[in-house]
Amino acid sequence: MFMGLTIFAMFTGTVSAFMVERLRAEGRIVNWEQLEDHVIICGWNSKAEIIVREFRAFQTANDMPIAVIAQFDGEPPVVSSDVQRHVQFLNDDFTRVAALEQAGVHRAKTCIIMVDTSGGRSEQDADARTILAALTVEKLNPAVYTCAELMNRSYASHLQMGRVNDFVVSGEYGAYLLAQAAMNGGLMEVFSELLTYQHGNEFYRMALPLEWQGKTFMELFVDLKQTHNAVLVAVHTESGEMIVNPPEHIFASGDEVVVIAEHEISLWRQQSMR
Repeated sequence: MFMGLTIFAMFTGTVSAFMVERLRAEGRIVNWEQLEDHVIICGWNSKAEIIVREFRAFQTANDMPIAVIAQFDGEPPVVSSDVQRHVQFLNDDFTRVAALEQAGVHRAKTCIIMVDTSGGRSEQDADARTILAALTVEKLNPAVYTCAELMNRSYASHLQMGRVNDFVVSGEYGAYLLAQAAMNGGLMEVFSELLTYQHGNEFYRMALPLEWQGKTFMELFVDLKQTHNAVLVAVHTESGEMIVNPPEHIFASGDEVVVIAEHEISLWRQQSMR
Protein backbone atom coordinates (compact mmCIF):
# COMPACT_ATOMS: atom_id res chain seq x y z
CA MET A 1 0.00 0.00 0.00
CA PHE A 2 2.74 2.45 1.02
CA MET A 3 4.84 1.51 -2.03
CA GLY A 4 1.86 2.09 -4.31
CA LEU A 5 1.22 5.54 -2.85
CA THR A 6 4.90 6.40 -3.19
CA ILE A 7 4.99 5.41 -6.85
CA PHE A 8 1.76 7.32 -7.49
CA ALA A 9 3.18 10.43 -5.80
CA MET A 10 6.39 10.21 -7.83
CA PHE A 11 4.39 9.81 -11.04
CA THR A 12 2.13 12.74 -10.18
CA GLY A 13 5.12 14.94 -9.33
CA THR A 14 6.86 14.07 -12.59
CA VAL A 15 3.77 14.81 -14.66
CA SER A 16 3.16 18.05 -12.76
CA ALA A 17 6.74 19.20 -13.31
CA PHE A 18 6.46 18.34 -17.00
CA MET A 19 3.22 20.29 -17.34
CA VAL A 20 4.65 23.30 -15.51
CA GLU A 21 7.68 23.38 -17.80
CA ARG A 22 5.45 23.03 -20.85
CA LEU A 23 3.19 25.86 -19.72
CA ARG A 24 6.23 27.98 -18.91
CA ALA A 25 7.62 27.38 -22.40
CA GLU A 26 4.26 28.37 -23.90
CA GLY A 27 4.23 31.60 -21.92
CA ARG A 28 1.33 30.46 -19.73
CA ILE A 29 3.36 30.67 -16.50
CA VAL A 30 5.22 33.94 -16.05
CA ASN A 31 7.76 35.30 -13.62
CA TRP A 32 6.30 38.80 -13.62
CA GLU A 33 9.17 40.14 -11.51
CA GLN A 34 11.54 39.60 -14.43
CA LEU A 35 9.66 41.88 -16.82
CA GLU A 36 11.45 45.19 -17.39
CA ASP A 37 11.30 47.90 -20.07
CA HIS A 38 8.32 46.02 -21.45
CA VAL A 39 5.01 46.87 -23.09
CA ILE A 40 1.72 46.48 -21.24
CA ILE A 41 -1.47 46.16 -23.28
CA CYS A 42 -4.67 46.67 -21.30
CA GLY A 43 -7.53 44.84 -22.97
CA TRP A 44 -7.52 42.33 -25.81
CA ASN A 45 -9.21 42.25 -29.21
CA SER A 46 -8.28 41.83 -32.87
CA LYS A 47 -6.58 45.25 -32.89
CA ALA A 48 -4.36 44.23 -29.98
CA GLU A 49 -3.02 41.32 -32.02
CA ILE A 50 -2.11 43.76 -34.82
CA ILE A 51 -0.32 45.97 -32.28
CA VAL A 52 1.77 43.01 -31.11
CA ARG A 53 2.81 42.26 -34.69
CA GLU A 54 3.77 45.89 -35.24
CA PHE A 55 6.03 45.86 -32.18
CA ARG A 56 7.64 42.66 -33.46
CA ALA A 57 8.27 44.32 -36.84
CA PHE A 58 9.75 47.52 -35.33
CA GLN A 59 13.53 47.12 -35.24
CA THR A 60 14.21 48.69 -31.84
CA ALA A 61 11.20 47.06 -30.15
CA ASN A 62 11.10 43.56 -31.62
CA ASP A 63 12.58 41.95 -28.50
CA MET A 64 10.52 43.88 -25.95
CA PRO A 65 8.40 41.63 -23.72
CA ILE A 66 4.66 42.25 -23.98
CA ALA A 67 2.24 41.73 -21.09
CA VAL A 68 -1.51 41.73 -21.68
CA ILE A 69 -3.98 42.44 -18.87
CA ALA A 70 -7.52 41.44 -19.81
CA GLN A 71 -10.45 39.50 -18.41
CA PHE A 72 -11.11 36.16 -20.06
CA ASP A 73 -13.67 33.46 -19.44
CA GLY A 74 -11.29 30.65 -18.57
CA GLU A 75 -8.16 30.35 -20.69
CA PRO A 76 -6.58 33.26 -22.62
CA PRO A 77 -7.75 33.61 -26.24
CA VAL A 78 -6.35 31.43 -28.97
CA VAL A 79 -3.88 33.51 -30.96
CA SER A 80 -1.49 32.70 -33.78
CA SER A 81 1.76 31.04 -32.76
CA ASP A 82 3.92 34.01 -33.80
CA VAL A 83 1.95 36.24 -31.41
CA GLN A 84 1.70 33.75 -28.55
CA ARG A 85 5.48 33.34 -28.34
CA HIS A 86 5.94 36.99 -27.37
CA VAL A 87 2.91 37.72 -25.19
CA GLN A 88 2.23 36.96 -21.53
CA PHE A 89 -1.43 37.06 -20.47
CA LEU A 90 -2.71 38.15 -17.07
CA ASN A 91 -6.39 37.35 -16.55
CA ASP A 92 -7.48 40.35 -14.48
CA ASP A 93 -9.22 43.72 -14.57
CA PHE A 94 -6.76 46.28 -15.97
CA THR A 95 -8.29 49.08 -13.91
CA ARG A 96 -7.14 47.39 -10.69
CA VAL A 97 -3.94 48.73 -9.14
CA ALA A 98 -2.95 45.20 -8.06
CA ALA A 99 -3.21 43.92 -11.64
CA LEU A 100 -1.12 46.76 -13.04
CA GLU A 101 1.50 46.26 -10.36
CA GLN A 102 1.65 42.51 -11.00
CA ALA A 103 2.24 43.21 -14.70
CA GLY A 104 5.20 45.39 -13.69
CA VAL A 105 3.82 48.84 -14.48
CA HIS A 106 6.57 50.43 -12.35
CA ARG A 107 9.18 48.90 -14.68
CA ALA A 108 7.28 49.18 -17.98
CA LYS A 109 8.35 51.38 -20.87
CA THR A 110 5.01 51.66 -22.68
CA CYS A 111 1.37 51.09 -21.76
CA ILE A 112 -1.39 50.83 -24.37
CA ILE A 113 -5.00 50.89 -23.18
CA MET A 114 -7.56 49.42 -25.57
CA VAL A 115 -11.29 50.10 -25.68
CA ASP A 116 -12.93 47.30 -23.69
CA THR A 117 -16.58 46.66 -24.60
CA SER A 118 -16.58 43.09 -23.33
CA GLY A 119 -19.50 41.99 -21.19
CA GLY A 120 -21.88 44.28 -23.05
CA ARG A 121 -20.30 47.49 -21.78
CA SER A 122 -21.57 50.70 -23.35
CA GLU A 123 -19.25 53.11 -25.15
CA GLN A 124 -19.47 55.47 -22.19
CA ASP A 125 -18.53 52.72 -19.74
CA ALA A 126 -15.67 51.58 -21.97
CA ASP A 127 -14.24 55.11 -22.18
CA ALA A 128 -14.62 55.54 -18.42
CA ARG A 129 -12.55 52.38 -17.86
CA THR A 130 -9.93 53.60 -20.34
CA ILE A 131 -9.63 56.94 -18.54
CA LEU A 132 -9.47 55.30 -15.11
CA ALA A 133 -6.76 52.89 -16.24
CA ALA A 134 -4.72 55.60 -18.00
CA LEU A 135 -4.78 57.94 -15.01
CA THR A 136 -3.89 55.08 -12.67
CA VAL A 137 -0.94 54.06 -14.84
CA GLU A 138 0.35 57.65 -14.93
CA LYS A 139 0.02 57.88 -11.15
CA LEU A 140 1.87 54.60 -10.57
CA ASN A 141 4.63 55.35 -13.08
CA PRO A 142 4.82 58.88 -14.53
CA ALA A 143 7.78 57.81 -16.69
CA VAL A 144 5.82 55.23 -18.69
CA TYR A 145 4.66 56.28 -22.17
CA THR A 146 0.89 55.83 -22.10
CA CYS A 147 -1.32 55.59 -25.20
CA ALA A 148 -5.10 55.26 -24.80
CA GLU A 149 -7.89 54.41 -27.23
CA LEU A 150 -11.18 56.29 -26.90
CA MET A 151 -14.53 55.94 -28.62
CA ASN A 152 -15.68 59.51 -27.88
CA ARG A 153 -13.39 62.53 -28.26
CA SER A 154 -15.37 64.53 -25.71
CA TYR A 155 -13.63 62.55 -22.95
CA ALA A 156 -10.13 63.34 -24.24
CA SER A 157 -9.75 66.33 -21.93
CA HIS A 158 -9.60 63.97 -18.95
CA LEU A 159 -6.58 62.24 -20.48
CA GLN A 160 -4.92 65.54 -21.31
CA MET A 161 -5.38 66.86 -17.78
CA GLY A 162 -3.92 63.62 -16.45
CA ARG A 163 -0.84 64.07 -18.67
CA VAL A 164 -1.48 60.88 -20.62
CA ASN A 165 1.02 60.97 -23.48
CA ASP A 166 -1.21 60.10 -26.43
CA PHE A 167 -4.72 59.04 -27.33
CA VAL A 168 -6.50 57.79 -30.43
CA VAL A 169 -10.20 58.14 -31.22
CA SER A 170 -10.34 55.02 -33.34
CA GLY A 171 -13.71 55.59 -35.00
CA GLU A 172 -12.73 59.05 -36.21
CA TYR A 173 -9.56 57.91 -37.94
CA GLY A 174 -11.41 55.16 -39.75
CA ALA A 175 -13.82 57.78 -41.10
CA TYR A 176 -10.95 60.05 -42.14
CA LEU A 177 -9.33 57.22 -44.09
CA LEU A 178 -12.60 56.34 -45.82
CA ALA A 179 -13.10 59.98 -46.84
CA GLN A 180 -9.54 60.23 -48.18
CA ALA A 181 -9.97 56.98 -50.11
CA ALA A 182 -13.18 58.28 -51.68
CA MET A 183 -11.82 61.71 -52.61
CA ASN A 184 -8.27 60.73 -53.62
CA GLY A 185 -8.17 57.41 -55.41
CA GLY A 186 -5.16 55.23 -54.63
CA LEU A 187 -4.21 56.97 -51.39
CA MET A 188 -5.06 53.90 -49.34
CA GLU A 189 -2.02 52.17 -50.82
CA VAL A 190 0.12 54.99 -49.41
CA PHE A 191 -1.53 54.79 -45.98
CA SER A 192 -1.29 50.99 -45.98
CA GLU A 193 2.47 51.22 -46.41
CA LEU A 194 3.16 54.10 -44.03
CA LEU A 195 1.04 52.80 -41.15
CA THR A 196 2.79 49.46 -40.74
CA TYR A 197 6.36 48.48 -39.89
CA GLN A 198 5.98 45.14 -41.65
CA HIS A 199 6.91 46.35 -45.14
CA GLY A 200 7.99 49.40 -47.12
CA ASN A 201 8.39 52.91 -45.71
CA GLU A 202 7.08 54.02 -42.34
CA PHE A 203 7.18 56.95 -39.91
CA TYR A 204 10.03 57.43 -37.42
CA ARG A 205 10.38 60.09 -34.73
CA MET A 206 13.88 60.86 -33.51
CA ALA A 207 15.87 63.39 -31.53
CA LEU A 208 17.92 65.98 -33.36
CA PRO A 209 21.71 66.13 -32.83
CA LEU A 210 23.21 69.33 -31.46
CA GLU A 211 24.95 69.94 -34.79
CA TRP A 212 21.62 70.70 -36.45
CA GLN A 213 20.61 73.45 -34.03
CA GLY A 214 20.45 76.77 -35.86
CA LYS A 215 20.00 75.11 -39.26
CA THR A 216 16.81 75.17 -41.31
CA PHE A 217 14.12 72.61 -42.05
CA MET A 218 15.02 72.72 -45.75
CA GLU A 219 18.71 72.02 -45.08
CA LEU A 220 17.85 68.87 -43.16
CA PHE A 221 15.19 67.92 -45.73
CA VAL A 222 17.76 67.93 -48.53
CA ASP A 223 20.44 66.20 -46.44
CA LEU A 224 18.10 63.38 -45.35
CA LYS A 225 16.97 62.71 -48.90
CA GLN A 226 20.53 62.64 -50.23
CA THR A 227 22.06 60.69 -47.35
CA HIS A 228 19.31 58.25 -46.32
CA ASN A 229 16.65 58.50 -49.05
CA ALA A 230 14.39 59.64 -46.21
CA VAL A 231 11.73 62.37 -46.26
CA LEU A 232 11.45 64.94 -43.47
CA VAL A 233 7.77 65.64 -42.75
CA ALA A 234 7.40 67.30 -39.34
CA VAL A 235 9.06 68.89 -36.31
CA HIS A 236 8.12 68.32 -32.68
CA THR A 237 9.30 71.30 -30.65
CA GLU A 238 10.40 71.27 -27.03
CA SER A 239 7.16 73.05 -26.11
CA GLY A 240 5.19 70.06 -27.40
CA GLU A 241 3.95 71.55 -30.68
CA MET A 242 3.89 69.27 -33.73
CA ILE A 243 4.46 71.25 -36.96
CA VAL A 244 3.90 69.37 -40.22
CA ASN A 245 5.82 70.58 -43.28
CA PRO A 246 6.66 74.04 -41.88
CA PRO A 247 7.36 76.70 -44.54
CA GLU A 248 10.24 78.00 -42.42
CA HIS A 249 11.74 76.52 -39.28
CA ILE A 250 15.11 76.94 -37.61
CA PHE A 251 15.95 74.00 -35.37
CA ALA A 252 16.41 74.71 -31.68
CA SER A 253 17.38 72.75 -28.58
CA GLY A 254 14.90 70.00 -27.77
CA ASP A 255 13.48 69.68 -31.29
CA GLU A 256 12.64 66.23 -32.60
CA VAL A 257 11.83 65.32 -36.19
CA VAL A 258 9.45 62.93 -37.93
CA VAL A 259 10.69 61.27 -41.10
CA ILE A 260 9.52 58.70 -43.62
CA ALA A 261 12.12 56.02 -44.30
CA GLU A 262 12.45 52.35 -45.19
CA HIS A 263 14.17 51.65 -41.87
CA GLU A 264 15.21 53.46 -38.73
CA ILE A 265 18.09 55.85 -39.39
CA SER A 266 20.62 57.64 -37.22
CA LEU A 267 21.09 61.37 -37.62
CA TRP A 268 24.31 61.19 -35.60
CA ARG A 269 26.13 59.39 -38.42
CA GLN A 270 25.74 62.10 -40.98
CA GLN A 271 28.88 63.02 -42.85
CA SER A 272 27.47 65.96 -44.78
CA MET A 273 27.60 68.53 -41.98
CA ARG A 274 29.43 71.71 -42.84
